[in-house]
Amino acid sequence: MSGATEAAVPRPAPTPPAPDPGVLPAGTSLRFLVLVVAMAAATVEMLTGLLRPYPAQNVAFLCEFAAGYDPGGNVIDNVTRSNAHAEAIKECAEGAPATPQWYGLAGGAVVLLVAAAVYLLLPRWRRRRHGLVPLHGRDPQGEVRAEVARLAGLAGVRALPDLVVDLTAFDAGAVVFGRAGRRTLCLDNGLLHVRRSDPARFQAVLLHELAHLRHRDVDIAYAVTALWRAFLTLAAVPFTLVLGGSLVAAQFGWFMGADAVFWPASRPYMVREIATAGFLFLLVVLARADTLRHRELYADRGAVALGADPGVWRARAEAAGTQGRPARSVTALWRSHPSWAERHRALEDPATLFTLTDVPLFLLGAVTLVTGNALSDRWDALQAAWVVGGLAAALLTVSVWRAALYAAHRGVPGPSGVRAGSALGLGLVCGELLSGPSIGPGWWPAHTEPLLFPLLGGVAYVCWLARCARLSLRDTPGTPRALRGAVLVAAVAGCVVAAAGLSWWMGAGKLLLAGDLYRAGGLEQEIRRMFPGPWGTREYAAVLPWIASVLTSLSVAGSTLVIAAASVVLWVYPAVLLLRRPRATGLRSTLLAGLAGGLLGVAAVAAAMAYVHPWRPPLGERGTAFGLVFMWWRTVALWTGVTVTAAVVAVTTRAHRLPRALTAAGIAQILALAGQFPLQSADGCLGPLRVMGDTCHWLPGASWSLTEILVPTVAPAMFGAALVAAPLARIPRARRPPAPAEAVRRSWPTRVAVGAVAVLAVASSVVAVRSVTGRDTALVVPDRPPAAGTGERVRSFQLLAWFKTSGQADIVAVASRYTAFAQWFKESTDADTGAIDGDTLRPVCAGLARDTATARRHLGVPDPELGRAWSTLLAKSRDAARECTSVLDSRTDDVRRNTKMLEDLVAAYEQATRTVPSLTQRVTTALEQWPQWKKSG
Repeated sequence: MSGATEAAVPRPAPTPPAPDPGVLPAGTSLRFLVLVVAMAAATVEMLTGLLRPYPAQNVAFLCEFAAGYDPGGNVIDNVTRSNAHAEAIKECAEGAPATPQWYGLAGGAVVLLVAAAVYLLLPRWRRRRHGLVPLHGRDPQGEVRAEVARLAGLAGVRALPDLVVDLTAFDAGAVVFGRAGRRTLCLDNGLLHVRRSDPARFQAVLLHELAHLRHRDVDIAYAVTALWRAFLTLAAVPFTLVLGGSLVAAQFGWFMGADAVFWPASRPYMVREIATAGFLFLLVVLARADTLRHRELYADRGAVALGADPGVWRARAEAAGTQGRPARSVTALWRSHPSWAERHRALEDPATLFTLTDVPLFLLGAVTLVTGNALSDRWDALQAAWVVGGLAAALLTVSVWRAALYAAHRGVPGPSGVRAGSALGLGLVCGELLSGPSIGPGWWPAHTEPLLFPLLGGVAYVCWLARCARLSLRDTPGTPRALRGAVLVAAVAGCVVAAAGLSWWMGAGKLLLAGDLYRAGGLEQEIRRMFPGPWGTREYAAVLPWIASVLTSLSVAGSTLVIAAASVVLWVYPAVLLLRRPRATGLRSTLLAGLAGGLLGVAAVAAAMAYVHPWRPPLGERGTAFGLVFMWWRTVALWTGVTVTAAVVAVTTRAHRLPRALTAAGIAQILALAGQFPLQSADGCLGPLRVMGDTCHWLPGASWSLTEILVPTVAPAMFGAALVAAPLARIPRARRPPAPAEAVRRSWPTRVAVGAVAVLAVASSVVAVRSVTGRDTALVVPDRPPAAGTGERVRSFQLLAWFKTSGQADIVAVASRYTAFAQWFKESTDADTGAIDGDTLRPVCAGLARDTATARRHLGVPDPELGRAWSTLLAKSRDAARECTSVLDSRTDDVRRNTKMLEDLVAAYEQATRTVPSLTQRVTTALEQWPQWKKSG
């Protein structure tokens, strides 16, 4: 041995084993949850349609019609009119018996109870129906039982199930059934004959069934069967018979309840309701089949892992051949068992068990919006979004992480999320088209462009989850506890983002399918009134529509807590994943990109200041129309900085492109908001950039007030950044070799800077919410005249609804006051002297003022012509009663004023003599027509 010491060669650190994707919940369980949600949504929707009371028994329904609701009219007109009369509709329905909202839920509970009973009784029924016999009668030596016991021990099944034989089944198969605590393994008669001729096949069949017991999915299979049968018996079939029968009967003139009155307008709604139920039924069928197929594939994998020969599956797949493959590819979607070819492919490459597949994600998207729309009709949109968004986010997060874990286990690239997100987005679109209330009576919305929001939002959301999962996996220990903790954090972050997106869509976004609610409601005219200025000039007129629709929508959305929080989560969560990496690879360049984006946003704000500087009005008028226009251009400038930063980083980076793009965009957003603050504080000192000030002063208080207004409009920019960056991050780009470990420096200043910006982001979300605390976030939409195309029957029912809810009482009250006035005028006035008896007139005027105020607070007459006449009568009555009370309270004998008072009262009385008879005559005609419509249809 030489005395020279050899240089120590550093050994590479051993690569830790890839985490096992099996530590997360199995795909069968996730699919079962989707099935349960789909079945619950379908059940509640169908039973609600079945158990809905007649419209005449629903006071809230009558109040909507009294306000002018037209079932055959434009959705945006109905929404606008409902918003304009919101307080009157609320008062109209107060104190009336509320229409029960629990009947659909109660029916769903009954379906669950019946399903539980079916689950308990199904094994006993199966035993009796098939005439199963105990195994010991066909296996007197106990050889088969011993073999089953040996394989059960190998599979880890502690309690051996009851062994029976189906004498009528000549296939070489078996099945496990039963409920918890009493399992039964049923062997086909043909399998007993195969035991000696083909022992490998015999063992594979048994191990497959024992794998079901090992995976504990027998309960899932029987729960699926029980739910399916209860759903068919108690929901699907009765709904089809009742509503389908009603539709067919109506075609021949046979109507139920008040359907005859609404039949021309209600037919599209009935057809859509049946189509929606059919779509939900299809979702349940697909979800059921997908759950059961996936269960079989898992059992095959478990059987092979326990020692079954994969050649058995290969031989069966070759024997099945390829005949009828096109037909099988179509019918495979609703088959409960996969084909032998599918089973063989899944054994060779089990990617289908872990990767994101199209059908479950499409089902999840459709079920999410169908369920969300149904819940938002009964709850607040935000509450419904938390329920369905939380469930969807949990299922998606676990599915994405399972796919990422499997990719890491196999050493292949993880999921990108584009295809899976497209399937989710298409499901959301289909769910909205068939269940959304903004579609109207037709089959297609008036505006299809807003459907891009759920479609592209689904793609961006799944891409965000997938990229964050791949980034997190790099630094998460492979222990089950650490993995589950990381998945839990990802699920919470995903839940916040999903709830934000769904709450916006189910609240305001889906109304865009019918039109722009703010512009249709006359918000442009309201802006002109509230913010006077030269709106007719080019600079103002060009941006007024954008202010009325986009700026208002952004301000309302950004001021809600969940959207403000999601705007922060979208970039802070991936930023934390980047920060926790052992070395800050790419973090410094991301921070620099965010800094450049912040400077771009500040520069854009400065450019906006320079743009509006030449046409600024005098100092006292800058807080009106000019200030609102400047607010719009500041919002555009900051949005530009955020979205451009996200786009550039997504295109130019090579690793973790979407997380880094969103992190840089979030940093740019906060820095741009911070950078515009000194610009506004020193506004008067900036020469050609002066906007609001003329003299040089440092005004941080005024700048902070403007910033508080600006933050809610800029907060949603992170959603725009995600929509832009997600597709750009998929553009192919050459990869660089990884930098050596010694070349990557630890960068604590970078980490501290990113952490500080994240804290500022949280503070900005608090500012966004607090800036609107104490006042409504939704604008009151001005009234518009009713549409002229309303059918005669609907117009008559609107009038009758108004008459029943408040009109009759108001007419009687006002008419009785004028009857008393006419009697007083006849008995208490002296035509010769002009003297009047004020003591007897006072209660008449006081009562008229009180009844007029009550009638004005109630809903107006929905008929346009009669409504104008009624409004004129109430206005004249109010003014006359007010003048009468004022004159009598003054106790002065002013002849001219007394004469004017009497003239006003007489004019109001003459208006009443013209309006009340025509109104009551129209009501009488409608009442006479009602029985005829019910008979004739």
